[in-house]
Amino acid sequence: MKIVITSHGDLCEGILTSYKMIAGDTSKFIAVKLDENGIGDFSFRLTKVLDEQINDNKTVIVLSDIMGGTPYNETLRYMLAHPDKVFLFAGLNLPMLIQAGTSLEESNIPNLLNSILEAGQTSVLLAPSTISNNEDIDF
Repeated sequence: MKIVITSHGDLCEGILTSYKMIAGDTSKFIAVKLDENGIGDFSFRLTKVLDEQINDNKTVIVLSDIMGGTPYNETLRYMLAHPDKVFLFAGLNLPMLIQAGTSLEESNIPNLLNSILEAGQTSVLLAPSTISNNEDIDF
């Protein structure tokens, strides 16, 4: 199984650099960015990467930056044609990437997908502006 990360610009490559600092090996990931070469070029490169993975009989998880953007939309188009092989997330963040990368050995696909979604959702919060004296903060 591989994880493809898609984004507008360099986000997908930058977040992999952060992942490597925290979790190490990035060989499970492939970054495909939308750049100044446009949508046609992006779609061609994305399709090539996804075709290579599913032709090797692999399942692919795609983490995309935002729902409704070109990276998401082009992946969604591909996923709808290959619903048993491609799973697509929007709202890429580092905790979900770490969860995905460190949990790929999970053989139960629904459990793996749910753990990635949960990691992404639970990591988003607004920090409190004050801390009470009896709260321990671990810095």
